[in-house]
Amino acid sequence: MSSSTALTWLVTGASSGIGQAICQAALAAGHKVGGATRDIAKASAANPDFEARGGIWVTIDPGHPDSATAFAAADKELGGVDVLVNNAGYWYLAGVEDMSEKLLRQQFEVNFFGPMRGVRTLLPGMRARGRGHIVLISSGAGFTGRASRGAYASSKWAAEAMHEVLSREVGGEVGGKLGIKVLIVEPGGFRTTFTDRGIVDAVNEAYKGTELDKAITLVSSFDEKGLDNYFRGDTAKAARAILNAIVNGHDGYLRMVLGPDCVAAMEQKIAELQRDLDATREVSVSTNLDNWN
Repeated sequence: MSSSTALTWLVTGASSGIGQAICQAALAAGHKVGGATRDIAKASAANPDFEARGGIWVTIDPGHPDSATAFAAADKELGGVDVLVNNAGYWYLAGVEDMSEKLLRQQFEVNFFGPMRGVRTLLPGMRARGRGHIVLISSGAGFTGRASRGAYASSKWAAEAMHEVLSREVGGEVGGKLGIKVLIVEPGGFRTTFTDRGIVDAVNEAYKGTELDKAITLVSSFDEKGLDNYFRGDTAKAARAILNAIVNGHDGYLRMVLGPDCVAAMEQKIAELQRDLDATREVSVSTNLDNWN
C-alpha cells in the first residue's frame, strides 16, 4: 500500500496509552481517525486537540454484549473503516485457585469478546471493498504465563489464537484473495495509565512467599521508581512502528514484538518450547498406530 494513501482508522481505547499514541500518529500522517471511547466527555477533556486535528470521537464499550451495534454505527459514521485497532483492555490479577469467576468473565468480555465483536462487525465491509487491516494490541502476556496473570494471559492468548486463525481465513499474512491483513502486536512494558485501571486481588495466605505473592506485592506497591524500572517503553515509538507496518506493509510476519523486555520474554518462551519438544520428542513420535510408524 502506498504511503500516500489516506486510510480510515478506528482505534478502541483511544483516550490514553498506546491507543492515544496510535491516534496521534495516524492523524499526523494525514489519515482519518475515529477514536473509540466509553465516555466522550472524559476523552475530550484528556485530549483537547483531538477533534481540532480532525479526529472523530465515537462511543464504543467493547465489553458490552451489544457493542457490535456501536461498532456498526461507528463504521457508518466514518464512511467505512480500513484499519481496526483492537486496543481497549485491562488486567485482572489473581491466583488461579482463588480468582473470581465473575471477574474472569468480565476480563474475557473486554479483552476477547470485545475485539471479536469489532472484527465480525467490520469484516463484511472490508471484504466488499477488497481491503482492510485488523490490528490486535495484545501483550507479552499473550504468549507467556506468569504468576498472577491467569485471567489476563488467558484472555490475551485466546484473542491471539482467534486473530491468528483469522489471518489464515482471510488469506494469510500478505492479505490473499480478500485483501485483508492481520497484525498481532505484543508490547512489553510501556508507560501508560494501564496499571491504574487493573483489578488486583489479595493473595491467599497459603501462597505467602510464593511467586504469586511476590508478583501481587510488586504490582500493588508500584511507585514512580517502580514504574520507571518496569515500564520503559515509549508509546509514541510503538505507535510509529505500528503505523509504518500498516502503511508500508508487514509481509512475512504476523506478530510484532515491541520492547527489549518483550523480545527477551519471547526468546525465553521459544527456548522453553524447544526444551519441551526435545525432551518429549522420542515418545511423541512413537504414538502412531503400529502400521504408520
